[in-house]
Amino acid sequence: MRKNWLPVIIGFLLLFAVYHFPEFYNALWIAAVFKIGFLFVSFFVARFQGFTGLGGFGLNMHRGWPANLLKGLLTGILFFSLSVLLSVLLGFEGSLSVAGAAAFFKQVPLILLMTVFPSLAEDILTRGYLYGHLKDEMEGKTFILLSAVVFVLNHIWRLGDHPAVLVYLFILGLALAYALWYSRSLWLAFGIHWGSNIAYESNASLIKTQSLTSNHESTWMLAVSFLLMLLFLTRWFKNKNESYKKNIPVMTGIFFIYDNVIKPAALRVCCVLPLICAPLCMLPVSRNQNTY
Repeated sequence: MRKNWLPVIIGFLLLFAVYHFPEFYNALWIAAVFKIGFLFVSFFVARFQGFTGLGGFGLNMHRGWPANLLKGLLTGILFFSLSVLLSVLLGFEGSLSVAGAAAFFKQVPLILLMTVFPSLAEDILTRGYLYGHLKDEMEGKTFILLSAVVFVLNHIWRLGDHPAVLVYLFILGLALAYALWYSRSLWLAFGIHWGSNIAYESNASLIKTQSLTSNHESTWMLAVSFLLMLLFLTRWFKNKNESYKKNIPVMTGIFFIYDNVIKPAALRVCCVLPLICAPLCMLPVSRNQNTY
């Protein structure tokens, strides 16, 4: 039976409109209402299209979904932290200050709240919705590429930015779509995306850094870190049956970066310290919901 694509297109356009509507108004309450409301609209769109709910878009409560979410969070925070540390070590950014414990405990709950709904909404729009309708219509490579392109285009206000921005968005889109396709669930991709946004926002509000260059080197470092994350994910799924790596994504990342990045002599000095420090710097590193 031939698939009727008209409801699929209408559903996507509706979700796209709900997602971007708050961007035309400089009001926090409008953004909050529409980002949370996006989840309700998505649920009803899924039901109208024949799914049981958001599970049709990859958010089914399968066995192990909390573990996938946690693995994603740690992975996203780690690799964004790696980009910050590399930028500082290579002289692209300078550290100005680090917030104290009181500010940390005050800001973290707000950061978690202000990043969770936008991250999840964008994951549904640019990955979960597409996966629900296309997983049986195309091969994995095609889906991953399509989802990454849609992810970049969804950042409509950043399409005119420096090419480094578009590159890191595209690589991140590839990594998130890869995580979705090979886990057959949105939870891992959502965790990575949310963790990256937590790290981005924390880096803005808890760890003050200043750019020391004007050629977007820090943004390129972010692209490099996300490329490492993509390569790490391919290794993770390839070796997921190895007992000593199966449930430890952070250690898997460390092993991968050591094997493939540290060994080359040219990168040894700039990569050893991030591997040691990145896990210790996870908590105080994050940023905004609209960036990724």
